[in-house]
Amino acid sequence: MRRGALTVLAGALAIGCGDGGSTEVGSPPTALVPISSAVDTIVTGEATDPPIAVRVEDALGNAVEGAPVRFVIVRGEGELSPGVAVAGRDGVAESVYRAGPTPGEAEIQADIPSAADVPPLRFLVLAEAADTVLLSIVEGDGQQAEAGSQLPLPFSIRAETTSGAPAGGVRLAFDWTPPEEVPDLPEGEETPDLPEAGDTMAVAGPPEPPAPEESEESPALPGALTHDIVMTDADGRGGAVFTLGSRAGDYRIRVFAMGGVYSDTLSFSATALASPGGAVRLDSIGSGRLAAGTRALLYGSGFRPVPDDNQVRIEGTAATVVSATETELTVEVPAFARTCLPEREVGVRVLVGSDASNGLLLPIQPANLRVGLEVGESVTLRGAVEVECVQFAPGAPMEAGEAGEPGAPEAIEPETPEYRIVIGNTGRNASSGLPLRITVRTPADMSGDGPATAVDRGTIDPRIAEAALAGTSRDIGIRARTLAQLVQARISPLRPDGSTAVSAPVPGDTVEYFFSVGPELAATCVDPASTVRGTVRAVGAGVVLVEDLAAPAGGPTEEEWLALARELDGTVLPAVTSYFGPPEDIDRNGRVVILFTPAVNRLGDGEAGVGGFSLPQDLAASGRGEGELSDPDGGICPASNEAEIVYSVSADPDATLGRAISAEDVLRETPALVAHEIQHIVSAGRRVPTSSAGFGAVEEIWLDEALSSLAEEVAGLAALGLPVGDRLTFDRVSETPEELDTFNAYMLGNFRNLGLYMLGLPGAPTVSTDDLDGVGGLQMRGFGWFLLRRLADQAGGDERAFFRSVVGGGQNYGRGIANLERVTGREWANILADVSVALALGAGTLDGGTEAGPRLDAATWDAADVFRSLNQDTDTRSGLPTAIALRTEPLGFETRVLSLDVGPSSVQYFSLASAPGAPGLSLSLETAGGTPAGETAEPLITIVRTK
Repeated sequence: MRRGALTVLAGALAIGCGDGGSTEVGSPPTALVPISSAVDTIVTGEATDPPIAVRVEDALGNAVEGAPVRFVIVRGEGELSPGVAVAGRDGVAESVYRAGPTPGEAEIQADIPSAADVPPLRFLVLAEAADTVLLSIVEGDGQQAEAGSQLPLPFSIRAETTSGAPAGGVRLAFDWTPPEEVPDLPEGEETPDLPEAGDTMAVAGPPEPPAPEESEESPALPGALTHDIVMTDADGRGGAVFTLGSRAGDYRIRVFAMGGVYSDTLSFSATALASPGGAVRLDSIGSGRLAAGTRALLYGSGFRPVPDDNQVRIEGTAATVVSATETELTVEVPAFARTCLPEREVGVRVLVGSDASNGLLLPIQPANLRVGLEVGESVTLRGAVEVECVQFAPGAPMEAGEAGEPGAPEAIEPETPEYRIVIGNTGRNASSGLPLRITVRTPADMSGDGPATAVDRGTIDPRIAEAALAGTSRDIGIRARTLAQLVQARISPLRPDGSTAVSAPVPGDTVEYFFSVGPELAATCVDPASTVRGTVRAVGAGVVLVEDLAAPAGGPTEEEWLALARELDGTVLPAVTSYFGPPEDIDRNGRVVILFTPAVNRLGDGEAGVGGFSLPQDLAASGRGEGELSDPDGGICPASNEAEIVYSVSADPDATLGRAISAEDVLRETPALVAHEIQHIVSAGRRVPTSSAGFGAVEEIWLDEALSSLAEEVAGLAALGLPVGDRLTFDRVSETPEELDTFNAYMLGNFRNLGLYMLGLPGAPTVSTDDLDGVGGLQMRGFGWFLLRRLADQAGGDERAFFRSVVGGGQNYGRGIANLERVTGREWANILADVSVALALGAGTLDGGTEAGPRLDAATWDAADVFRSLNQDTDTRSGLPTAIALRTEPLGFETRVLSLDVGPSSVQYFSLASAPGAPGLSLSLETAGGTPAGETAEPLITIVRTK
């Protein structure tokens, strides 16, 4: 029934003006054009007809054959097939969308992965509920079997629309009524006969011993279904297998549609016999266990020697009989590959003609990957097949025994493995968010078709955010916005040899610099910009300290300025330049200027201030003097100082400019600030002047900030005289008050930022954020610092060579993820998985008491020890109003469906503890639309055992 037209949300809307009949094989695609201009609004569970179609064209409007077009559900639920379609000779690629079970909108994006410059198309499909479905029984009614066994056939149902079409995506609910308990009868009355073999089936033969009597110790078992809720497939079919209870009698099983869909109610009957019987008997199976997808040997009697004359049912599914004798059958155990089902007991039964054997309940091991890890080990899964299904074995059996005896619970503590499960998205682009659906199943209910529960995005508590932002935090946004303006305006850097040498000033000199950062927290190249006139307070071998003439009273004394210059010259600059190289020194005075000016103070907003920054535009050609442009066609920046300058707050003890900043604050915070900004200056200086991309060659913001955060760390370690790779504990860096002050000044910020990242999962950013000036920028810094520290610890040898290579970017000035892949020789997915494991091992036990987790193979920090120490007194140590812990979503041993949206290069942590007696558990990962997650996306699952 046609009700509307497919709505095109974005992308090109008109066919190109080229020759629509031409086909160009190998021509680069430049446009996607929508073909599906009229598609029916569909009913839940039904498919689009015709399919969603697009046409791939080149710059002349010709059809491009062979281009892979990806179709992805970016919002809503449902299925797409195929996920990637190859354009045919007419340039058309098609995909069929089948709506999910819930009415609503689904947004489908079509793009070309190999042509990122081609704008994607988005389509909107409206799915309406099927008001009414008709249910009919396919098979499974009227079965009989001995009490406590599994029926051989499933209760199979077909759902149809009122027009007779298969009704896919309909949720069917099962419930049942067990036989009524037979009451005690007065003396003299006989108990009615229970159903026996032969009553309605030909199962004659010697009876077996009766089922054990029920008692208080062994209550009656009511029966169980493999699925309480099932969703009909594309053919409108669904079903579940029933295990009879321990009480003999008649069971009534009812099936009806749910979720707002009306249907009639079907009724199945099943009879539990007091004892089995018949000429066919099943005694045992091979080793007593089954393995899905393998062969098994069945022993018994009454079989027929012709394989096809015997039927074997395993959990209601037919098993192929390979060979047969009268006492043995060799069968192919079904793979049960369609659904990710856990390790469980399944019913096995042999049918010969109309005669059925007794049933056996036996454990079956699924064919999917089974997690078997020792403490500290991990495994990473990628791709559609690997992430489709993961198996966790049942917990250790409960030990029985009298108190005090060997084997009693208090004498033996059964092993309780604990895991951190990392669900990640290895996509790199800001637009590569990944909506996922995680289904966890246990044998008690293997449905997995219920509504999904959304995983909380993990927003930071406002109190924590306020504490984190108090002080300095907003310098990241200043650099990012300034860089964006320089690139957009195509400002030319100053050529390396194009500057005029400037002689070093002496203390007492008055100097003048441009200051072009305004209230919008971005520098501009506007001429004239405001200027700052200052006095040179100290001159060292590598630094010049300048204080604004307009600075409030109460700043450092002359002796303190000199001591600060000595600390920068003696500790900070040598440590940082040994790791990242020396500054470019474009003004050729051999020094970096540190300018302390109230202009920086005024950029603050209450307690959320700006501590300091460097400006990439100071590398731009100003147009003054004889300086030459690196890009002759580029523009100039009159506000450029053509010098390496770090801009810092000035002392303001009376808070005349915003928050109060004492001279002691300035002296304490400046070394770490200089370490941080020197890295930025060095990195930009090695890239911008010599790259044809100019300011576009600057390292990506997240990695540049990570490198500068690490620069603070190495400067702090140098100040403490401590080595890298030595698994430093909090006690090692706080043996004296002076050492604790040094740790707090240089390194506490990195741990706080990492703590904010851990507390903010799964929404915490990693390689990009829209919140550069807020908590998101700090979280990004924390992740990046931990990532680089982990990579450096693994690199071995002299890690300084590793960082110099990262800073430079190589011959092609690599940036971001590609730069790290170049230096490490590893894929990003591997790096992301490894750092997730490192964080799970290094900090994943913080919320589980004081027990230490497994140690990393190499580490500069004992991160768990540091965080535990910070958590002992959060107000005075971490400065955050909460304990720092790795935020995880617990997964219990129960069937549930979770939905979450994982951002690019981001992860979410889950925790799982397999207590003694826990059942088997399966975990499957799909897109929100129900398609295999690895078909159109880049997910990963990393599992690490922490205990």
